[in-house]
Amino acid sequence: MKALVMGGGMSGLATAINLLDLGLEVELVEADGIFGGRASSWRDEDGDLIDNALHVFFPYYVNLVQFFRKLGIEDNILWKQTEFYYLQEGGREAVLRFPHLPAPLHAASAYLNFLKSYTAVPRWKLLASMTAMVPAMFYSDRKLEKLDGITFGQWAYRRAPRDAFLPLEPGINGLTFTPSWMVSAKVALNWFRKVGADQESARVGFAAGGMGEIWVDACLEYIRARGGKAETGKAVTSVNLEGTKVKSVTINGEEERTADVYVSCLPPFSLRKVLPPEVFRYRYFRDLWHFHYAPSLSLQVWFDRKLTGIDVTIFSNHCIFNTFADLSNVLPHLYPGGSMFEMVLSPADDIQGLPDETIFQTALEQIRALFPAAREAEVRKYKVVRERQGVYRAFPGMEAHRPHQRTPLDNLYLAGDYTRTHVSSGGMEAAVWTANHCAELIALDKLGRVHILNLEWKPRGGLVPLIRPAARVGGAVALAALAKRVLGRP
Repeated sequence: MKALVMGGGMSGLATAINLLDLGLEVELVEADGIFGGRASSWRDEDGDLIDNALHVFFPYYVNLVQFFRKLGIEDNILWKQTEFYYLQEGGREAVLRFPHLPAPLHAASAYLNFLKSYTAVPRWKLLASMTAMVPAMFYSDRKLEKLDGITFGQWAYRRAPRDAFLPLEPGINGLTFTPSWMVSAKVALNWFRKVGADQESARVGFAAGGMGEIWVDACLEYIRARGGKAETGKAVTSVNLEGTKVKSVTINGEEERTADVYVSCLPPFSLRKVLPPEVFRYRYFRDLWHFHYAPSLSLQVWFDRKLTGIDVTIFSNHCIFNTFADLSNVLPHLYPGGSMFEMVLSPADDIQGLPDETIFQTALEQIRALFPAAREAEVRKYKVVRERQGVYRAFPGMEAHRPHQRTPLDNLYLAGDYTRTHVSSGGMEAAVWTANHCAELIALDKLGRVHILNLEWKPRGGLVPLIRPAARVGGAVALAALAKRVLGRP
């Protein structure tokens, strides 16, 4: 049995590997000149590593980590301290450091200590946000599903004064590439619930190099060693039907490719352009038109000296970059010498049309406000990376439009982080989860056998199950009293 996988991003590579393991003959085609999609990297003319985004890992990315283990590259995830830094003007730092306490005490303690040094918002507002977030740690899955009908901004406005949730904005913006106040409340609170449910969940890992050299190269080696084919420069320009089955796909407008099973790992913005008009009689395929593109930009800046010693994720408010890291500290073997900042520019709606030089100069001015040492430093070079197609907007109500991996067409399946999954609204874990589930369905539908690939993340230990009933009744009030004792009158 032959499978044709369309799209060589993270989900496409994982799908190809999974289908090879099922014993299928696999062809993988990718329109761009390199594989990897949003998880790609390359070397520039100076030999420096250029990554298309700042990729971070969390312990609850269990299927992504399992895939790294399968490829023998798990050691390329560098796990850091369980802490986040917030940079404020003049170089002032606030640290969200999670102690080794049972969940959710680790999160409560981290936030109480954090607000002693975070000055962008009055302390009483931060305490108000904390009392609102405590019950959210214990939301059930059913409660979260209902919250997909409102934005995080609406949820926050009903519970705390303006700007009370400002410390959460950089993380939400960086994960969703969408303004935090527009994101589905379910998406934002699902992330917070995971961090609050397990002491290890706030820990961040970095790839020990470019995702192209670590992930993509390992995937291609695995595919080709098992007889699979993987080709770049092969754009799918149409999907051709015969009845309720895919008969063939057209490559680059002229070449016909046939298979027994077809898997689209194209983003929804591309897939809906190549499908024939007749498929849109199905609501399933009409749902693809509900997806809106979120622009994704990143900026890398090389300095001639060290600006900081921080080797974990850094957040900032009121900058065009909200999430960044100094990779000269995270990956000194790749970026020796002066600081090299890799920055997520999100939301990028207002800057995506600006020239690279304008984006860089705006960011540099903001860097100098956060890092006084940068005012005397020289910039060696910079690089703005613009993704051709980024993630979808996780607006309220989008969960209902995310398509299942099994389509109404008998031999067409979908994978990709925009397709339906309960693990997240998108990103690397969702890409691998959907690739796994797609293979599980093909094994069942076409080979008649059960083949389980996906793992389910579960919090380890902690006090959450014991204190959930109390938190629903008066946990927020009790925590507010504790905060007053720890901090004094706000």
